[in-house]
Amino acid sequence: MSSLVKERRWELLAEVARLASEDAPTDLAVTDPALFKSWREAVTRYHLRGWTRMTPERVRRLVERSGAPAAVPVSEEDR
Repeated sequence: MSSLVKERRWELLAEVARLASEDAPTDLAVTDPALFKSWREAVTRYHLRGWTRMTPERVRRLVERSGAPAAVPVSEEDR
C-alpha cells in the first residue's frame, strides 16, 4: 500500500481500498474456497497494518490535494 502511495498509483490504491472495505464475497466460500481464504487473509493483513481508514473516498481526496490529473472513480457509497 505504501508503495502505491509513493508511486502515486491512485486508481490501484482506490481499488485495493474498495476491495478491502467490501471484504470477500461470502458466496466465494462455496464456489472457490481457496480464493475466499486468501482474500480474507489479505483483508485481515490490510486492517492489521493500519490501512483501515484508507477508503476510496480518502484516496480521491488525496488525489485532489496532490493536484494529480488522474481521476479516481468513487462509488455512490463514498459520496
